Amino acid sequence: MTVTLACKDTGTQCPYVARGETDNEVLMDAGQHAKAVHGYTDEQLNDAKMIADLKKLIKKE
Repeated sequence: MTVTLACKDTGTQCPYVARGETDNEVLMDAGQHAKAVHGYTDEQLNDAKMIADLKKLIKKE
């Protein structure tokens, strides 16, 4: 099963889709993208509320 998280689902115009086999893999992929492209910090990405909000947007295909 593939797990995805679309950047556009977070409210941006970005077409990136993070992919993985597990929720944690997709969150790591999305986090790397968020740091490299959108300028997020580790502190922001490790925020419990942000993680919870992102988990709600994960889709299982």
